Amino acid sequence: MEREDIDLKQPWKYLRIAAAALATGILSAGAALADFPEKSLTMIVGWAPGGSADISARILAELAEAELGQRIVVQNVPGGASSVGTLQVANAEPDGYTLLNNWVAGHIAVRLFNPEVGYDIDTFAPVVGSVRLPFTITVAADHPANTLEEFGKWSSELGRPVNASICGAVSVPRMVGEEVLAKVGITEINPVAYPGCMPDAMKDLIAGSLDAAVAVLAATTVFEGRVKHLAVIADERDPLSPDVPTAAEQGYDIGWGLSGQGWAGVVVHKHTPEDRVEVLRAAFAKAASSEEFSQRLKELNFNSMYLTPDDFRALWMSSAEALAPAVERLANK
Repeated sequence: MEREDIDLKQPWKYLRIAAAALATGILSAGAALADFPEKSLTMIVGWAPGGSADISARILAELAEAELGQRIVVQNVPGGASSVGTLQVANAEPDGYTLLNNWVAGHIAVRLFNPEVGYDIDTFAPVVGSVRLPFTITVAADHPANTLEEFGKWSSELGRPVNASICGAVSVPRMVGEEVLAKVGITEINPVAYPGCMPDAMKDLIAGSLDAAVAVLAATTVFEGRVKHLAVIADERDPLSPDVPTAAEQGYDIGWGLSGQGWAGVVVHKHTPEDRVEVLRAAFAKAASSEEFSQRLKELNFNSMYLTPDDFRALWMSSAEALAPAVERLANK
């Protein structure tokens, strides 16, 4: 085949051809990226439907749908402090269509208790951090103590261990709560486990079978006038309950920071194609940082917490480091 000679008198003709070829390549690459997502996505929530964790995940999914242009189907897979759902995502096809609403319980704490659970911290790639839930030390409204120090003095005169609800038997609230009470000087504790931090524990607290409870700020909203918080376990007072002092400002800082709170976000399998992960990150970042998400979570007594992927991963690591000694102590009991 004969070579076509280039007409040097009309170089612009060849520039137009080259530009067209380049544009076609760019459009093809953009089209390939725009192909994701082509169908609905699934978000696994490791808790039962109807609870605050489930509702907050549904709100986030709803807002992200508007950015992705596809429906996000929320599927509840409860069990094992959310580890059952976490394992399901760990074993799912890493195509970006299966997301996990990951909580510190399933992602970090359960794995510390059982390293053979079937996944580790780095099984997942962070998409966004979205929710934080500080825990409290709570007593009945008619309890004579109004501070942690007063509760410690009251406890020292009991002559028996303190009956305290701890949410779940191997839960983050238990580890955080017992750490604070130990700082107060209360080491003799009879831990009473419940399916969650509310409502049954609050009912027993009001009835008098419990001396104290590791709870959440929403307890005083749900059980208004019947329980009171002695402290919130956080570095700063919570904007949802600014009148509740922190354990730290009362002199009982456990030094865990955000790692001592319940937190959640969204992750995908680590082998998900990077271009798809970036699409998800952009959509969920806009949703999680929105004023609408923040306001709707306030109605649940949750705090929104927008964390970038790097900051979210850093929280995983600091949480594992903070919780590991507490897990070892519980394992040796």
